[in-house]
Amino acid sequence: MKTVMVIPTYWSRDSAASWKPGDIVYDHPTPLDQKGTLPRTLESLNVLADTDFSLVILACSTAADIEHAVEERVTHLVREAKPPVETYVVSHSHLQALHQGLATAGREDLVDVLSLSGYANVRNMCLFVPYVLGAEVAVLIDDDELFDDPHFIRKARQFIGSRFMGQTIDGVAGYYINSKGTYYDDVPEEIHWMTYWDRFGSKREAFDQVIPGEPRLKLTPFAFGGCMVMHRSLFRSVPFDPLITRGEDIDYVINARMFGFNFFLDNELYVQHRPPPKAHPTWQRFREDIFRLLHERAKINGQTPQVNMTILDPEDFDPYPGEFLKDTLDDKILKTNLILALDYLANDRVEDTKETIRNIWLARTKAIPKDNPFEMYLTFQRRWRALRKLTSRDLREVFYSIFQRGQIYYEEERQLEEARRAEFESTTKAMRASTLEGVPFFEGLAPEYIEMLRSVSWREFFSRDEILLQKGEEAHKLYFITKGAVRIMLSNDSDEEMELIEVGEGEMLGEVSMVINAPHSATVTASEPTEVITIDRKALFELMSNSPELASQLWYRLAHSLSNRLRHSNVRYMSQVRDAYDVADSMLGTGILGESSEDE
Repeated sequence: MKTVMVIPTYWSRDSAASWKPGDIVYDHPTPLDQKGTLPRTLESLNVLADTDFSLVILACSTAADIEHAVEERVTHLVREAKPPVETYVVSHSHLQALHQGLATAGREDLVDVLSLSGYANVRNMCLFVPYVLGAEVAVLIDDDELFDDPHFIRKARQFIGSRFMGQTIDGVAGYYINSKGTYYDDVPEEIHWMTYWDRFGSKREAFDQVIPGEPRLKLTPFAFGGCMVMHRSLFRSVPFDPLITRGEDIDYVINARMFGFNFFLDNELYVQHRPPPKAHPTWQRFREDIFRLLHERAKINGQTPQVNMTILDPEDFDPYPGEFLKDTLDDKILKTNLILALDYLANDRVEDTKETIRNIWLARTKAIPKDNPFEMYLTFQRRWRALRKLTSRDLREVFYSIFQRGQIYYEEERQLEEARRAEFESTTKAMRASTLEGVPFFEGLAPEYIEMLRSVSWREFFSRDEILLQKGEEAHKLYFITKGAVRIMLSNDSDEEMELIEVGEGEMLGEVSMVINAPHSATVTASEPTEVITIDRKALFELMSNSPELASQLWYRLAHSLSNRLRHSNVRYMSQVRDAYDVADSMLGTGILGESSEDE
């Protein structure tokens, strides 16, 4: 299964400036003049035995005026780390390009669906990028996690999309191992101000119920944003709630459960969790928890029956987060803020005391949703699905090319590609004439036919991400890959999405469009430096018209190739392949393959 791992990383002004009013609040953003935790996370990727996945680093800024600096800083750190997989850095410049693409398509109304401001919006980008890249599986990791299990990727993909105890596994939650080697939060045993806000106690109870023991997979009421695995069927339908300021991972489990998707915790899937100290005062983080939990409670209480939806209760998420979604929440907020304010006052922290008291007022005024959060989420979900359909129908290639701009190439790779192209370009015309003997399609042809075909064929070189065939353009050539590999973008069965498949040496491209004289039905892009042999369609057909025996052999081979292609084509593409097959078969004059095609 094509897998994309996404690691969001959060950056703030340098240490001297740190945070200014109006900046976005994240738990521990890295100052621009520091390296932070991202390099060690990237270094730990070298532990993984399975590197058959793509990596996306989302570079997120706390303020608009440092966005460019953040993108440059993160790109530099990624280049230094040299992750052992295909890697992209996606940041605010790419977001602006996405917005421009939507505006050009006349869909400015969807621009704000994509954002890099706030945890939930960043998480939605963690879903959207894998969607555009054609991933079946999205793996979400934070930049303060470390891998020490070589089989993490295998385990992440092991169950996703399958069934367990009669239920589909749509999402898999891993868990964190703290610095003490346990799965609990790495916090002091007792925190005085949390007497009535026993969040860590509720979490410990929930963890003890779900993480240890058999079976390995258990339905879970919680998830960890830094160790989440989601199947495409889930993330294409269920977005994160953009109104959630923090705790968006657990809120996502609620949203998924509402709409019939199941999250299981895998007690063999884990990462080492090593967060730096939090950068903001306790009252500020608590304030965001107040807004989040009051919003979630109102969302659960405001549910109305929908198609393919399950009505949920707070008790469905006991002990955590259910304990904080009930009517007792208001009393917990009041008492906890009073104790925290007294703690601040005892330490002569007057301004912190005032802000904590203000939390009580906010909890009774601005933190109470004016509109039904459930209905607001439904509206956003409809817009998310509209964006997804628009992307797959009209903007898939535009958005894909935007993310390709963020792909990281290392200097030695660039030098190697430039050297290969220079070597290719420096060869004489005679040397660049095609060599057909090693191409599987031509194996067994008589030498005189090989020489005839050589006269109408040519070698070409394509750099990484260079387009060979463009969907909708007329077909003028046949392509045979001799070195490298290409990506093919195809519509899937529902005609709502795009699937990516990769083919390499020995494969033929463009034969369907060439045979039925139709525009290309897919876009083909070089996924690495690629050499091909091309044969001009017009010249080939003239050659075949002058040599009936050669024509017969080539049509026979084309019919065989297209017959094999039929077995592996999706529904949309199959009709075109079958048309081409029928043309090739009829050109043989005998219907030599006609009887077997249906069985195949």
